[in-house]
Amino acid sequence: MNKAYYAEKGLFVGITSVVCAFYFFAPTLFTLKSSLIEINGEISELNIYYTSVESYRGSNSIKSELQFTLNSSQSRYVLMKNIGQSGINERFENLENQLRQSGSASVWIKQSQKDEYKPTVFQIADKNRSVIYGFEESKSHSRFGFLISFALGIFGIGLWVRHKYFKNPDMRKSKRISFF
Repeated sequence: MNKAYYAEKGLFVGITSVVCAFYFFAPTLFTLKSSLIEINGEISELNIYYTSVESYRGSNSIKSELQFTLNSSQSRYVLMKNIGQSGINERFENLENQLRQSGSASVWIKQSQKDEYKPTVFQIADKNRSVIYGFEESKSHSRFGFLISFALGIFGIGLWVRHKYFKNPDMRKSKRISFF
């Protein structure tokens, strides 16, 4: 077994995982409420879509999407979740019912995504201003992904550092400092 080879692969995986953690998950996870803007309007289109998704290994799962538009903007607001083999997403069904009953909604998105076609949704409130999809709920998926990616990155980099600088067990003994 070539430990140097695996240590270098660990470094590559580690760096890639840390970059992915900060590129994909950190922008949503570290968004502050003060950086969000509120967009109000009448709901002009509201649908839930269920799509079968196949992985490269051949396993199937179902992706659910709640999509809606407001008459005050050109954006399409989308919430997505992989629901595995469940036939229905109860959370999205409840959100759809609440939005249909309300008729209008307020959506909070990043100021920098105001002109995007599908901005990231951080919070949704109905016409009575009661929050039906919260700020913390939107960030919870990013929190898990960030922690897993970051931990894998630290492990891979640590594997390389351990191999590179702590090869010889006698080297660790010689660096110990004795005070007596």
